[in-house]
Amino acid sequence: MRARMLEAFRTRMYFFMGIAVLVFSLLLIQLINLQLVHGKEYRIKSRLNMENCIPISASRGEVYDRNFGQGGTNAVIVSNRPSFNITTVRSKFNDRAHFEKVITSLSSILGIEKKQVLMEIRSRRPWERVVIKEDVSFDTVVKIASHQDRFPNIEWEDAPVRVYNYGSMFAHVVGYIGSISRDEYDRLKGRGYKHYQKIGKSGIEKRYDSLLRGEDGFVRRIVDVKNRTEGEEIGLKPKSGSNIVMTLDYGVQEAAFSAMGDLKGTVVVLKPATGEIIAMVSKPDYDPNLIISKNNTETIRRLSGNKNRPFLNRAIQSKYPPASTFKLVTAIAALETEKSYPSKHYFCPGKYTLKGYRDRDFYCYEAHGSLDLYHAIAKSCSVYFYQLGYKTGPTIILKYADYFGLNSKTGIDVPGEVPGFVPSKRWKLRTFGQQWYDGDTLNLSIGQGFLNVTPIGMANFICGIVNNGIVYRPYLIKEVRSADNSRIERTADKEKIREIPLSPLTLNAVKKGMRLSVTSGTSMRLGYLKVPVAGKTGTAQTRSRRNEDASQHAWFVGYAPYAGPSEKSVAVVVMVEYGIAGAVSAVPIAERVFARMYNSGYFN
Repeated sequence: MRARMLEAFRTRMYFFMGIAVLVFSLLLIQLINLQLVHGKEYRIKSRLNMENCIPISASRGEVYDRNFGQGGTNAVIVSNRPSFNITTVRSKFNDRAHFEKVITSLSSILGIEKKQVLMEIRSRRPWERVVIKEDVSFDTVVKIASHQDRFPNIEWEDAPVRVYNYGSMFAHVVGYIGSISRDEYDRLKGRGYKHYQKIGKSGIEKRYDSLLRGEDGFVRRIVDVKNRTEGEEIGLKPKSGSNIVMTLDYGVQEAAFSAMGDLKGTVVVLKPATGEIIAMVSKPDYDPNLIISKNNTETIRRLSGNKNRPFLNRAIQSKYPPASTFKLVTAIAALETEKSYPSKHYFCPGKYTLKGYRDRDFYCYEAHGSLDLYHAIAKSCSVYFYQLGYKTGPTIILKYADYFGLNSKTGIDVPGEVPGFVPSKRWKLRTFGQQWYDGDTLNLSIGQGFLNVTPIGMANFICGIVNNGIVYRPYLIKEVRSADNSRIERTADKEKIREIPLSPLTLNAVKKGMRLSVTSGTSMRLGYLKVPVAGKTGTAQTRSRRNEDASQHAWFVGYAPYAGPSEKSVAVVVMVEYGIAGAVSAVPIAERVFARMYNSGYFN
């Protein structure tokens, strides 16, 4: 009996010992698993339980005018100033009631609409960091940080604010930044973009966003069990974006901007020898500083709905009939194909009658008498060009318009450019079911009818005349520099986009006529300037307001110095919507631009 009891005791003892050994073995295995196999992973997780990683937005690169590093104006067109954002992550809250209570308390301090904030946060993914309010003062941050028991999971981050130092003066060229949209994020997240970042929305801010935006860093905030901050350290320093030196000259831009005043239209100033854009102004305009904040929806909606279309960059995104400025194309086409010669005279009695089934009169603004090509350009005589265009024919005129790229985009390095439009006989037949009539040719010869051009396209056309047929791609970026400006990372090179074989006799005849326009023709207001200017005015009828006094667009295209080296030349194009006439509205603006450039030493 006793032996059986001892045997049973030994069996039980071995059983419990086996269980104990098994438990301790499992514990040992798990300890090895935790410490050795997954030790690094769990150390990271445990650290994350006691710290928050808050993004530090990188400063976007600054933007300077062309005189950077050369003394003088050295204008900083776009810069940054320090500020803070208040952010949160919804998934960090345990329950909805607590979340709404915190947001309610926070709204009163930040002066924001609770309903709007809640709607935005709920529209985002739970784990996404949401910016509750941008551009918050340091005092507000201190208030939130010192009451973290009331504001758990509410965090703050350094967030530089973009500053457009000259307001609307450079708006259409520089553009503006805004919060990245869902579509933009889905498209760009593979290139390192984050859902909370700002992104360029237009202008060079958009075109060169990858250079300007830099690389974000983050700060680690050590927190206790109640999520109160006990300390912080830099986890990764942000890397500022590259700085950009533009080809624009602040002084010339300011002269063009102020000369335009409240008029609608655009001014483009180009260096024909390189394609550098010295000034580009579009009116009406907008102030980028007013639309870069987080809560900018209403401002953008108001501007977008404005009938004057302030967001439209009229230099590259609008098309107009070129009017009498196109007479230069007609003259070149006639001379190059030997349909006429410069000394050929035509008589202008004030109108030209096109004979046909029904005779039709085409008018000039006055009776000029007998004129050669030089004085026809100078006086902008339409009757002369009716006859010249009729003799030359539409096919040749349209071919030379296409040669000069008036039917194409220029390729300027700012987004949104549209091409001009040069019609054809086939296009008219396909669009209207009509053949090309002689009346269409007469309208074409003076830049009316179906023809439409962009101001930047006309600027390239003038550059082609100045450069003896060579046209370079216009561009706005002169240099890309490191964030501290210690080195040049990239420079722009001129790029030839077309070369038109033109006779020196043709070019000299057209240039002489443009010079006569300044000394004794429609551009006489420019004759007193210390630099010799050559130019051509244009007055374009519009279909919508043909019978009103201010129904015509006003053009001026020209360059200076006349007969000077192309390396020193500057082309200027002015277009004023409903400006009555080129001599009335456009020439005075060109006058101020040429005067400022002369005083700035461009023609020395």
